Amino acid sequence: MPADTQMGMVAAFASYDFKTNPLMRLFDNVDDMMAHYRIIEEQRAALGYDIDGVVYKVDSLELQGRLGFVSRSPRWAIAHKFPAEKASTVLTGIDIQVGRTGALTPVARLAPVTVGGVVVTNATLHNEDYIKGLHIRVGDTVRIQRAGDVIPQVLGVELDKRPADAAPYEFPHSCPVCGSHAVREDGEAVRRCTGGLICKAQAVERLRHFVSRGAFDIEGLGEKQIEFFFNAQDPALFIHSPADIFTLRKRQADSLTKLENIEGFGPTSVRKLFDAIDDRRTIDFWRFLHGLGIRHVGETNSKRLARHFISFAALREAGEQAVPPQGKGDSGNAAWQELRSVSGIGDVVAEAVV
Repeated sequence: MPADTQMGMVAAFASYDFKTNPLMRLFDNVDDMMAHYRIIEEQRAALGYDIDGVVYKVDSLELQGRLGFVSRSPRWAIAHKFPAEKASTVLTGIDIQVGRTGALTPVARLAPVTVGGVVVTNATLHNEDYIKGLHIRVGDTVRIQRAGDVIPQVLGVELDKRPADAAPYEFPHSCPVCGSHAVREDGEAVRRCTGGLICKAQAVERLRHFVSRGAFDIEGLGEKQIEFFFNAQDPALFIHSPADIFTLRKRQADSLTKLENIEGFGPTSVRKLFDAIDDRRTIDFWRFLHGLGIRHVGETNSKRLARHFISFAALREAGEQAVPPQGKGDSGNAAWQELRSVSGIGDVVAEAVV
């Protein structure tokens, strides 16, 4: 290594004729860091690129190594965002999106408005409590901001501009996609579709999750391709479950309907897709587990469970045999206790696995 500090490494890169950022500074106290943060905030509009804040980093590479990482970020660096820019616009409608786990998420449809240099036409409304808490109605003029300068968020309503005919929003109690009952469990803010895989929205989102980078990572199966294969009527083309992905090549070989003859595909892209699928017929256990999309079992918990159980057969056996505590003083059977003994796995995750 050419240096043992962050600033030393950047100076080394500069000496190799790489471009480095002239706004980087080294400080030994918080007051000077905050002063520099305000200087950059003032210069923000004049910069030749977009930024949403500054990042403070520990300078010593040795200390960086000792501090390490949590699942998604380093312990030795932290982002300090600038205050989000705000604007007002009209809420023209509320749509409900259904996610992989059946969660019904309301999305605000907005009259187009520019916020922070970006035209915003929709924003998240989180859940039904958020809508009730802000008394949001279709037709309202709402204040929005780009939270972290990325995700548009509704902050509140300008009540003096509310139309006389604006009615309170009634959150649906059935899935807008499959019509199944939508329930809200005690202690949860989210209402969920009970349709499971009979719900097209959940089935498609689970397929997208299965092939995503953190799971099976199958190149050539993006959002548009998953939508195409899911809606295909020809048995040689459809993908309705993860297992269908791995029979696609054989179904194509036995059919007169050839994927390479369909618009948007070609011989080269089809060959690469089949090769990518074949490359994932054997896969790390944690990736397989993550790809199943079990609620509460994301990438981190998948790795924890895989390290402990080693094989899917061992995990499935534990899940099938586990009996959770049945009352006060009961700690569950041995299989349940083994699940609970995995570092970082609590009752909620253990029950999800069971």
